[in-house]
Amino acid sequence: MKRMCETLQRWNFSICGVYLLESQFIEDKSKYFSGVLSAMSAMINLEIPHINVMSKMDLVNPAINPRELDRYLETDPSLLIDDVNAHTSSRFHSLNEAIVQLIDDYNMVNFIPLNPSDEDSITYTLSQIDNAMQYGEDLEPKEPTNEEVDYDE
Repeated sequence: MKRMCETLQRWNFSICGVYLLESQFIEDKSKYFSGVLSAMSAMINLEIPHINVMSKMDLVNPAINPRELDRYLETDPSLLIDDVNAHTSSRFHSLNEAIVQLIDDYNMVNFIPLNPSDEDSITYTLSQIDNAMQYGEDLEPKEPTNEEVDYDE
């Protein structure tokens, strides 16, 4: 995949990596953190502009506190220690702490919420991808034509 990205960049394509993680991973913290580590691995290995998206946000339980949901979107490593250590053997606690330290040291994985039934959410996600690729920054600004200018405003 890395060679394909490098080839596309040599051909002057603007590319951006988009990592999708389903919102259903919020329900199991172990799966969530495996998704976070997988996203971080993709970001480091591909070495391209990268966006992480939490998809299917329409399926998230509306009873979840928005502050709690923000902990998942901003990747709060303390989520792992609090819950996973309670459900795993004590011999894995040091491994869990090492994973938390790794995520905290890099601090590069955040998720953009994507609700496929909300047009604003889709537009926001696409604008973030355009921003990551720096789409349109090399285009020359255009002067508006008389047909495009509304003089009533």
